[in-house]
Amino acid sequence: MADSPSGRTMVFVSLTGDEQIKAYDQDRETGSLTLRSTSDAHGPSGALCLHPAGNLMYNAHVESTTLAAYGLDSRSGELSLINKVDTGIDIPAHLVTDRRGKFLLTVYYGGGGITVHRLGEDGAIGELLQYINTGEKAHAVYLTVEDRFVIVPHVCPTNKTCQFRFDAETGRLTPNDPAVLSPPDDETGPRHICFRPAGDVAYIVNEQGNTVTAHRFDAESGTLTIFENVSTLPDGYEEGGFTAHVEVHRNGKWAYASNRGHDSIVGYDVAADGALSAFGHVSVPASPRSFNIDPDGRYLYCAGEAAGVMTAYRVDPSDGSLHPIRDYTVGDKPFWVMATTLG
Repeated sequence: MADSPSGRTMVFVSLTGDEQIKAYDQDRETGSLTLRSTSDAHGPSGALCLHPAGNLMYNAHVESTTLAAYGLDSRSGELSLINKVDTGIDIPAHLVTDRRGKFLLTVYYGGGGITVHRLGEDGAIGELLQYINTGEKAHAVYLTVEDRFVIVPHVCPTNKTCQFRFDAETGRLTPNDPAVLSPPDDETGPRHICFRPAGDVAYIVNEQGNTVTAHRFDAESGTLTIFENVSTLPDGYEEGGFTAHVEVHRNGKWAYASNRGHDSIVGYDVAADGALSAFGHVSVPASPRSFNIDPDGRYLYCAGEAAGVMTAYRVDPSDGSLHPIRDYTVGDKPFWVMATTLG
């Protein structure tokens, strides 16, 4: 494993029901958490993202049409509202900034599509530069490391992944060629996406299909090509459910995906070519919408939206298996978990 990042690690939990964001200090040796601060989210808190500068945070107010920008106190974890904008587009589901912190890209589950906002020098969400309606159920936005391409999965019934080119100077999106990647079948439902550290393979977790699809990524064209589709559920399990989130460990050896209904996280070994093979499931709090691996790669934190509980797990350094440490009652409808190291 690579050297651990310096600084102090905090775990942020976004609470839709309580309209709050809680910040926990992590003990990096044990993985245990201590509540440090509770901030007003100024709306039904959803997906969070951190500005590259590390002192700003953005929030997609799910169950609304608004986005919020906050100043972040890296010592206390407290958030102070900079501004809040109403896009008029229902259910912002996910958002990211570019690596220079000039633009905010947001996708929408209800109203559909993607917006690009300019960010002010103070971090405020500024001018709406572009809105492209790609259809309802857009659920994630991924901006490649080079800030050249953008990928947007949509769950069913839209059931597609959009591919864009991104102009890092102007913030403008244009359709890539091809502009749409079709999933393996009509009931797949691409939901969230991550890349392994090498950047050559992308994994999309499929809400309706209860699968993870592996893709080759062409760094020159910015397009994906499917090469594998694997189940997230145990063999013989017939009760269905809906997947939510997918992540690859920082060492590139393991990947994880969450199952709502089965209420589990599945772990996969990642082969040299990026292929996945499941090595087991671990029980998690009910309706695991979000989980996150800490920057050290030693602990995973998973929140159950229906349970109001987040569980800390130790990642076994020998095989990637997850071992529960402790449960934390976090509040009403935890939507997002973000573990990050602050300076």
